[in-house]
Amino acid sequence: MSRTWHEHDLEDGVLLVTIDREHRPVNSLARSSLEELESLLTRIEVDENIQGVLFASDKPGNYMAGADLNELKNLRDAETSLEISQLGQRVFAQLENLNKPTVALIRGVCLGGGLEFSMACRYRLAANDDKTLLGLPEVKVGLIPGWGGTVRLPRLVGFLDALPLILTGRMLNPHQARSRGLIHDVVPPEALLYAGKRVLREVALRGNANHLWKRRKRPLWKTLLENRRAFQRFVLRRAEKRVLSQTDGHYPAPIQAISTIRQALDKPTKEKYALEAIAISQLSTHPVTTECMRLFFLQELGKKPPESLTVDVEPAAITRGAVIGAGAMGAGIALLMAKKGIWTRLKDLNSECVAQGVRTARQLIDKEVKRRKLTAVAGQRALDHLSPTTDYRGLKQADIVVEAIVENLDVKRQVFQDLAEVVAPTTVLATNTSSLLVGDIAQNVPFAERVVGLHFFNPPHKMPLVEVIRGPQSSPEAVATAVALVRRLGKTLVVVGDCAGFLVNRLLAPYMNEAGYLLLEIDDPMEIERATIQFGMPMGPLELTELVGLDVAAHVAQNMYRAYGDRMQPARLWQQLQLDKTPAGGTTEKLIVNKQLTPLVKTTIARLKNEDKHRSSTGSPASRETIIERLIYPIVNEAARCLQEGIAERPEDVDLAMVFGTGFAPFRGGPLRYADSVGLDNIVQRLEVLALEHPRFAPSDALREVAARGGGFCQTSHDNSSAAVA
Repeated sequence: MSRTWHEHDLEDGVLLVTIDREHRPVNSLARSSLEELESLLTRIEVDENIQGVLFASDKPGNYMAGADLNELKNLRDAETSLEISQLGQRVFAQLENLNKPTVALIRGVCLGGGLEFSMACRYRLAANDDKTLLGLPEVKVGLIPGWGGTVRLPRLVGFLDALPLILTGRMLNPHQARSRGLIHDVVPPEALLYAGKRVLREVALRGNANHLWKRRKRPLWKTLLENRRAFQRFVLRRAEKRVLSQTDGHYPAPIQAISTIRQALDKPTKEKYALEAIAISQLSTHPVTTECMRLFFLQELGKKPPESLTVDVEPAAITRGAVIGAGAMGAGIALLMAKKGIWTRLKDLNSECVAQGVRTARQLIDKEVKRRKLTAVAGQRALDHLSPTTDYRGLKQADIVVEAIVENLDVKRQVFQDLAEVVAPTTVLATNTSSLLVGDIAQNVPFAERVVGLHFFNPPHKMPLVEVIRGPQSSPEAVATAVALVRRLGKTLVVVGDCAGFLVNRLLAPYMNEAGYLLLEIDDPMEIERATIQFGMPMGPLELTELVGLDVAAHVAQNMYRAYGDRMQPARLWQQLQLDKTPAGGTTEKLIVNKQLTPLVKTTIARLKNEDKHRSSTGSPASRETIIERLIYPIVNEAARCLQEGIAERPEDVDLAMVFGTGFAPFRGGPLRYADSVGLDNIVQRLEVLALEHPRFAPSDALREVAARGGGFCQTSHDNSSAAVA
């Protein structure tokens, strides 16, 4: 059996225990790890030579990433989940009540069960580095903290600060954690062990070490109010209302967390833990938890090179880069690179454009510093790695250059040809195009095999997904370098083939287009927004179009039509809205205000209905079920084509890309997982019926083939032995 806890020789009564789960890339807590810790604590308790214990990690960048999700995902019954929760609670209670002082020396991620372990230690010190993050992200995989987190966190940071951390899974850097009282101090990484020993010396001399740190100052109103039961119940009611409003009740974990905390308010500690364990047992076998865990594993796989990639480039090998185009997208990408320590040149046509790009980067840094997501020193370090320029000097040493300029094929071709003359033959050239073919851009570029696509989503500092596009001429080395950059940036990646719209935009196009048709057919256009949000989408198609911009949406729609023909014929509404938009400065009027269509949209819809008499054949309002079928089933149909053509390698890639690229209802697992739950035969039959009136719905041969095989799209599961709640 592999070990997790490693004891070192005693030094002045201090026992150093290093955490290093053998044969695993990260420290995670399996049942065996908890049982091993229980045995260790029992020995420590009776050993009179041990005066104090330090817990440190031997894995760089990782203190403890939480429970072993591989173990949890294979649980088949609530009783076993209850047993594991009770085991962790019992062991951490033993740690909390240990007759020797304990110090958690936190360096690297400390999440989920890792933070619950640390909260059970008497003192917590954290290293001041970028990789140290603390949080309870269980809610993101459909669970709640199950090893005492719902009890200890409010006790440490206060009721008001604890609740949002439990309900959102938000992670804190060391300074944010200290300001909330979650840890005692932040120290330089190289001083962490020394600081821990100092704490234990002070405990030996004075009985405790609290005098080493300034007392946390809390607003008087918090001190007076947050421990009053009436106020706590009021806060829980408000939180429950907010969660239901934001999730439409699709996610049981945050509601279960609120319920557990509410029931535990007047209970003794032992009963609080019991309620937490019962909640874990109820959530562990819930279908939404299953889908959330699946997406977690897919996202973990999306941080690694795909198996089909025959060449491996280490992310650390990317040390120098450049971005061409200092607009919002280009500046955002350049800042991502600079923050990861990549020396980055940011180029545009003139000094004014470059200066605006640098201002954009500085504003983003200032926001993060203000919110304590980043220290001022780290922010300045990132800006120091960003070098503005109006020419191509300094690009010879670049490992990769990312182009993020106007979506014009001739202009992009010229830029790539210019770049080929000033960079090394081995420098990878990546385009951030969202609508042009990588193969077309690479034409006549010397060493065209080094040209790839890197499609970042807007805004790049927030959106987690990046599509890596393998052009028909792209070499494995170039694709591997692009993959390495995405991994260095900490993004989720999916490698896709070269086609109009690539994967995400190609699948999103029929969804957006069909919304344009529906708006002219149903009596209450806002029902489309309500139906999609109820389905689980983050926003309705109208709001999404407004966010993207009518000009961009119309441009993409025309590209899709040229590439794929009649099934992607643009709905007249989007084109007409583009023509009817307000002329002043070429700006676009908003499409929705206060959950109602704006006069622009109402007028345009009324006129088009009048002109073309676009009414549903029955003349009755479309049901929400019909709306969802018409919007979602074409995504499934197009995804089948993408799999058949090799644009996406696996069904899991489709689900990963759509969830993290568009926000497709995560609790449904992605469009193909959703399709499997509906039944492919049912979808084919429904598309056939819809195609009788609208031929664009005709089910593809690819979809028919998958349906005929049986079993659905997602028949395989992927093991990730290092996975933990992280």
